[in-house]
Amino acid sequence: MRPLEFDHPGRGYATVTDQFLLGPDLLVAPVLDKDATVREVVVPPGTWRADDGVAVAGPAVVTVDAPLSRLPWFRRVDRGRPRASAAGFRTMDGA
Repeated sequence: MRPLEFDHPGRGYATVTDQFLLGPDLLVAPVLDKDATVREVVVPPGTWRADDGVAVAGPAVVTVDAPLSRLPWFRRVDRGRPRASAAGFRTMDGA
C-alpha cells in the first residue's frame, strides 16, 4: 500500500492523501466523508478500468458514484508502461 506520489513522483500527487495504490496496477479510493455518495478520484497516467467497467485515461480527475455499498477502485489496463525489473531497472517489455 503506497501513496500516488511513490509511483509518480513530482506530478503533484503528494497532497492526495485519501486514496492509494496496491502495487503499480490497483488504485483504491475509499469514501472517507460521512454521508457522501460521490467522490473525486485522482487518476495517474495510464489507462485504468474502474470497478464498474468504465475506462479512464489518466492523468485525470474523475467523479465517481460512491454509495455505501461501493468501494471505488481502478485497475491499470495498459500493459506497455514501464515497470521495475527484478534488478530495479525500468523496462518496457509489456509484461
